[in-house]
This record gives sequence, structure tokens and C-alpha cells, in this order.
Amino acid sequence: MKNGKRVSLFTLGCRLNQAETALIADTFRARGYTIVGFGSPAEVSVINTCSVTARADANCRNAIRRARKASPEAIIAAVGCYAQSDIKAVKAVLGVDYVIGTDKKLKVAEIIGENGRPGSPEVILSPKHSDETVDFRAVGYYPDSTRANIKIQDGCDLHCSFCILPRVRGKGRSRSMGDIIGEAKRLAERGHKEIVLAGVSIGSYKYDDFKLVDVARNIEAIDGIKRVRLSSIEPSTVDDVLLHWMANSPKACRHLHIPVQSGDDTVLAKMRRPYTADDFKRLVDEAITLMPDIGMGTDVMVGFPGEGEVEFDNTVRLVEELPFSYLHVFSYSDRPKTVGERLPGKNSPETIKNRSDCLHRLGEQKRRAFAEKHIGKKVEVLVERRDEHGRWNGFTSQYLKVYFESDQRMNNRIISVMPQEYADGILEGVLHSPD
Repeated sequence: MKNGKRVSLFTLGCRLNQAETALIADTFRARGYTIVGFGSPAEVSVINTCSVTARADANCRNAIRRARKASPEAIIAAVGCYAQSDIKAVKAVLGVDYVIGTDKKLKVAEIIGENGRPGSPEVILSPKHSDETVDFRAVGYYPDSTRANIKIQDGCDLHCSFCILPRVRGKGRSRSMGDIIGEAKRLAERGHKEIVLAGVSIGSYKYDDFKLVDVARNIEAIDGIKRVRLSSIEPSTVDDVLLHWMANSPKACRHLHIPVQSGDDTVLAKMRRPYTADDFKRLVDEAITLMPDIGMGTDVMVGFPGEGEVEFDNTVRLVEELPFSYLHVFSYSDRPKTVGERLPGKNSPETIKNRSDCLHRLGEQKRRAFAEKHIGKKVEVLVERRDEHGRWNGFTSQYLKVYFESDQRMNNRIISVMPQEYADGILEGVLHSPD
């Protein structure tokens, strides 16, 4: 039953945050709320925050202010990583009513329903994270997407020196297989054809005797599911069994996003990354040998303490050498209570910006080269939506975005397209007509 109330939701950060926002949306729908776009008038606004960088923190604060401006009388809840990591800063943002940490954020609808709007900002979080599994009964709500993310895991045990996630999300813990498959079946019933496995460290998934590859195999067996995609996965957790599943399953997306962070062994050691540049190259070589058509993305961090010109040049050479299809470039910023915050050899903002610009240019070259490899070759596109110019667009298994024109309704269909041109960052094609 509709209660006449509206809720808007805004997500910052990773696919795991997107999955959790979709779960939060479903809990509000169960209470009779109508989901509206962020920035629309609403009785409740929820901002699912991120704290991976200082810029992410600032974006969270700006989102809270935007929500309050859009709905002066709304209940505003900031939930998740930034809410957990810097309670004082979030609480100080004018207009926030609830500051809810990572352990409690999926209960935000329940909390608001029981308490209404408090007279002053209310903080709700667990000082110590639960070591229990991350089971929950909600089903992610993705009304405008053919792809749906499923949260299979939370927390991390790596403790990289630049990262606060182990502190704000706790130890690695996995969701039960039954709970994951139950949500996947419901999502398939709603018409979603692609499932994306999301978590902080999905490669560390372990529940009873099940591992990540078992999750993937069980989901691909569900009627209606046409694709299973992995979200970002730590290189140290990718094994031969997983790669062979990707290479041999007709439903496995030929796409890996494996963060390298640096191409210099000295910097990697300071980052506390559990591999060397050569280890990473061997993993990429193995993936390419098994799947020559794979799309491969990576995260690169610039300006880490102690990264000089030689170290940065090593990163550039590694990125140039490997067949990445895109890069996500992050500028280092001190995160509170991390080892990196205390390390000497900080780089200036100007140096960090110059290095970031260099890698962004290299990333665009990589993106263009990968896209142009597909010109004149048939690709299979899971169509998502139509843009403002009337072009349909969607993604291939390799996570290559393709645009094309058609007068027919194409969304949520897998269509053969022939790419013809890459220009202004867009790969355009035409519907493929078999000979």
C-alpha cells in the first residue's frame, strides 16, 4: 500500500554501494514509499556515502546540502562509509538528520519509520563491526537497469596502507549461498538479464565450502539470467579455477577489473599490496591467453608517499605494456588513521595533478584502442536505454559501451551490433544483418 510519501536516494562510490542503495530502496518500497529521483521533492532523502578519497568526502557533504535544498522539510539520512569514518564532519553538515554507519544502513527505512525526524542530528552506528554473515531478505530495486548488482560479501582483511575500508566496513565476511541465490532468482523474475557480483573483496568470498566461482555457477544456472559479471576483484584472489570458468562459461562476462594501483614494486610494498608488478603481469598474461577477447580495466593510484619520478615512470610503462581497455585513476589523499597518513615523502598537489593528467590521457588512448579493435566486427549488446539523441546503448560482455539507432523498442534485449566508428568517446554502430 502506498503511504503517500516519497524517498529519493543518492549513491556515491563503488558497485557495492550501488547494490546496497538498491536494497535500501526495496525496504522503503515495502513500507509504501514511492521512489523519486534525487533532487526531486521528497519526504525522505538518503545519501549512501563514500570515503575512499578526500574528494569523495567533499562530494558526500555537497550531496547532503543538495538534498536539503531540494526538500527543506525532508528527513535527510547520510549512511555508509563516510558516516562511519568521520561522524563529527558528517554531523556538522547543515541539514542532516541521521548519521548511520555501515552496519545499520540497510535498516534506515526502519529507523526513520520508528523515530521520525529527530530534533537534532542522531548518530546510529556500531563501534565494533559484527563478524556474522551479511544475510538480509531484501531484493535490490533496479527499475531502470537491465543489470542488477548483488551484494555477496562485505569487509576486507587486506589492510592496504592507503585504505580505510577495513576500519569502516570491518573484517571480510560472506553472505550465505542460499540468500544470494534467493535474491538472484527474484531479480531474474523481475526481468534482469545480467547479474553483477559485488562486494569489498569478492575474490575472498567463502561460505561453508563455497567460493566465488560457486556463486557464479549457481547464478548462471537460474532461468532468465543471460550474463554473470564480476565487479572489481583483487588480483591476489583471482585463481585458475575462476579464470577457466570465465573462459568456458557461455554466460560469464569476458571482463575483469583488477586494481594494480602501482607498477613499482617499492611503492606496492609501501602500499601493502600482496603482489609485485611481475605477479600482476603474469595474471594478465594468463587471462589474455585463456580469453584473447577479454576487456580488462584497472585502478591506478598516483602520488602515493614515496612515489618519485622513477616510480611513476615504472607505473606508466606497466600500464602502456598491458592491454587494459580502460583506467580508473585515483589521486592519493591521506585517509585518517591509515599507515599512509604517517608515511614521509608526500607529493605536492601539483605533482599529483600532473601525474593524474598523464594517466588520464593514457587511459583514453587505451579506451580508444580497445574500442577500435571492434570496428567492423559483430558484438552482442545487452541494451539498457535510449539517450537524449534517440540512440540506444548498452554493454557487451567485455564492458564495451556501444550506441546504435533503431525505431524498435530495444531495451533489455541482447542485440547483434556492428560498430562502425569511435568518436568523442563514443563507439557507434548499426544493427547487424547476417549475410
